[in-house]
Amino acid sequence: MNVTNESLEIFSKVLNDSAKWLNSINQPMWKCEDITSEQLLKKYRIEDMKLCYENGKLIGVYVLQWYDPLFWESLQKNGSGILHKLAVCREYANKGYGSKLIQSAELMCKERNVKWLRLNCGTFRDRLRKFYESNGFKMVDRVFIDNRDQIRYEKFLTL
Repeated sequence: MNVTNESLEIFSKVLNDSAKWLNSINQPMWKCEDITSEQLLKKYRIEDMKLCYENGKLIGVYVLQWYDPLFWESLQKNGSGILHKLAVCREYANKGYGSKLIQSAELMCKERNVKWLRLNCGTFRDRLRKFYESNGFKMVDRVFIDNRDQIRYEKFLTL
């Protein structure tokens, strides 16, 4: 479900909860000041922000862009879905919901006849990289963008 002005705070809260948890296990990813509603709107279109529900309960959030000039500048607009800010609500962590969020993004790509889902991940985030690889993503390359050492991943989607 697309985020609206009314639900933007909920989206931001899920990211903040994840950021605080990641900080607590010494795996910081997002700075809380960068994932406020205001900052998110500076970086992403509201229609690219997604809330994911199962049986009426919010299970997680993500951003699905159709162009990313920072990490995937060479790609055509609307030629790929690009996944960012994937976060599972803490009460649903480690229960397979991360894979369900990816499947949801894949479905949105297929509905648009988009054959690729792409993302980037910190090079040294071994658990997260294994998670993406276990969900069918293949490493494209290692890049240093925006002062971050990143691995770019892609997954071919059969339509």
